[in-house]
Amino acid sequence: MYPLPVISTVVALTAAIGGAFWWPRRSGAVAFGATIAAAVSLMATALHPGPGNNAVAYWLVVEIAAGLWVVAQAVRTLPGRTAALVAVLVVVAIGVSPLRIGRWLTPPPPALELIVVCACLTLLAVIGTGAGLYLRWLDRERAHSVATAQRAQRIQLARDLHDWLAHEMTGIVLAAQAGRLTAADPAASAQMFGEIEAAGTRGLDSMDRALRLLRDAAGHPNSTSERQLTHAEVTEVVHRFADTSPARVDLDIATDLDELRPEVRATIHRIVVESLTNVRRHAPAATLVRVAVTRTTTAVTAVVSNGGGRPPRHGRRGGTGLANLTESVAALGGTLRAGPDTPDGWTVRAEVPA
Repeated sequence: MYPLPVISTVVALTAAIGGAFWWPRRSGAVAFGATIAAAVSLMATALHPGPGNNAVAYWLVVEIAAGLWVVAQAVRTLPGRTAALVAVLVVVAIGVSPLRIGRWLTPPPPALELIVVCACLTLLAVIGTGAGLYLRWLDRERAHSVATAQRAQRIQLARDLHDWLAHEMTGIVLAAQAGRLTAADPAASAQMFGEIEAAGTRGLDSMDRALRLLRDAAGHPNSTSERQLTHAEVTEVVHRFADTSPARVDLDIATDLDELRPEVRATIHRIVVESLTNVRRHAPAATLVRVAVTRTTTAVTAVVSNGGGRPPRHGRRGGTGLANLTESVAALGGTLRAGPDTPDGWTVRAEVPA
């Protein structure tokens, strides 16, 4: 029986298995296991009393394999300086381990031969360290990609929240202003209050939806998956606008929008919402609003235009809605143009690949 080689192999296997399954994300445990495995291996190499036969060699092969996994796991998970120190210790332990056998061979092997064998195992341990570094780099790239995606999603959610709430809050303001003019008419006032209540409820629903999505982006998925925007919802936005606007609204929306990619449907929805919100804010005297969403085999075109009424002389300063929409459309490979088309009109036109 060869107690030191067996003990060294068992410790190395324990560190390797523990680092892989029991505590892969507990850096303290990984460092402790790797350090103990390297220390016991060095002790076994220095104190093994012989002989250097095949049985010891078999144990050593298993120990080296476990040591390679240990060093890769340590370099992958430990902080930089700790990883470097542990890696050096394990590489040295693996590199000198052939001496455990070579010192007891009869006749003794040439010194150069032992040096070559030790150098080869050291190189193998360095390769294991390199594998750990590569896995460490992959982990960092993955974490960076997730962080970037979460940041982009939060920015997108902020834009969506702006669109949803701006649309509903503008409707509330206009309904409240109309309510002041009809205060003497109880029936008209009741209707205005009902419209204000409905718009406020929709605004709260929009905020709840945004908060659920924010929780999902933060890694706390909601039990109810988010619905994909549909043709009916895009149409509903226009109908709500028509119900609360003095302008005549012409609507022409393709019926096969539900076949589009989810991101394209969401972008079309945002274009319609933002454009109608801008009509409310900047052209409340408009007498005609046209909304058209058409589709070909290669692209979807959304056009929202208004005319027949001049915007107020002292309109509010515009926000970032159209600029954000332009970025979103460009990200999908499309184009968006917005500007005056008549002396008293404005058109938003977007074309997105289908």
